[in-house]
Amino acid sequence: MKNKLTAMETFVGAGGSYLGLKKAGFKTIYVNEIDKNFTKTLTYNNKKDLEKCIVDVKPIEEVNFQKLRNKLNIKKKKLDLIFGGPVCKGYSLAGVRDPSDIRNTLYRHQIRMIAEFLPKISIIENVPAMRTSLILKSGIEKEKLKEISYIWKQLDIFKGLKAKLTKKGKGFSKVELNNYNLIKSKKKKYEDFVKNNSISVIDDISEMLAKLGYKIYIENLNAAWFGSYTKRVRTFVVAVRKDIKKEFIFPTITNFDYKTKLNGFNIVKDPKPFKTIKEAFKELDYKRINSPKNDLDNAPMNHNEKSVQRFKLIPKGKNIVDVMDKVPKDLKISKFYSRGCTMRLDDNSPSPTLVPGHSNFPVHPYEHRSISVREAAQITGFPSNYKFFGNHTKRCEQVGNAVPIPLAFALANQCKKIL
Repeated sequence: MKNKLTAMETFVGAGGSYLGLKKAGFKTIYVNEIDKNFTKTLTYNNKKDLEKCIVDVKPIEEVNFQKLRNKLNIKKKKLDLIFGGPVCKGYSLAGVRDPSDIRNTLYRHQIRMIAEFLPKISIIENVPAMRTSLILKSGIEKEKLKEISYIWKQLDIFKGLKAKLTKKGKGFSKVELNNYNLIKSKKKKYEDFVKNNSISVIDDISEMLAKLGYKIYIENLNAAWFGSYTKRVRTFVVAVRKDIKKEFIFPTITNFDYKTKLNGFNIVKDPKPFKTIKEAFKELDYKRINSPKNDLDNAPMNHNEKSVQRFKLIPKGKNIVDVMDKVPKDLKISKFYSRGCTMRLDDNSPSPTLVPGHSNFPVHPYEHRSISVREAAQITGFPSNYKFFGNHTKRCEQVGNAVPIPLAFALANQCKKIL
């Protein structure tokens, strides 16, 4: 361990970021993840490397970091890197963005960990919506906080119900509509209060880290820029301790299509084109994995016949909503749709962000089924023999939540340059 850079990870999941750090030469000595299926996946596939690593399934809110530091026998300022991507559902634009959602403040426990270890570098990763998310300030009276939480949770319930009904071509009943409008009017009354009593998540993170003595660097990075098979975009808050004099520079883009304008990024002189789904799937040994007996992670979903017939109508790179006018009457569905299970991948392009809604990934480029967990894992950068644990939904979540390995590797390499 003496010659290796040391790292600790929170919200480690199935190991996307872990594998990127390992590839860059970091030795992970502690990981935290509350989902036991996720940790089973991580430990099963990395037995040897995690032999001396503490794998902690305790909620991060309950971890005593002072005791942990003593147990690891690490002095303050000696750890090289802390990496973590706190739960992002509370920030998602797909939700109601409840400012009282406790999940939105889990980054504070990450910073509590940083305060105890004072690593040379810290990286907090999340969805880009984190940059526009607000949380309520502390000190708000309990009753008011309870009321705000209730209103936003009810709105979330109604949003889910509306989606469910719309898929069936239905709408709210009269009673449901009245209740929905009542909740919306209650929310409107609180909007000014929330606005005046909230703080920006990104500002809160930056201020807390600055007080601990860190320089802050914030950027959105697209995984496809660094050789990933997916265009997944994530926000990274990189904090470098001020006694480290070198400036952190985000990784140089190696893959690019010139269709997007870029400002402030370094690009190699002759960038390679984006990697494609076709290239990703070429690397899979289908002779070995085609049988679910050999690889459960490559077992296809059992779609009903109507879904299969709809899939047949979707061209590559398009969504069923794009061809709804051509869908026969008996196969028509509402124009409300899930980006995942009704969008067909284009095998000549990278994948969009893999969203495992209802445990369903996008449709295969030329087969009339959703891509399997194995194919999604290949797109994300996991080794083709990486085994996932849990039911189908849990295994989809593990892939869908993971930081693409090439992106984690590119960031880890930039950290190495200043350590």
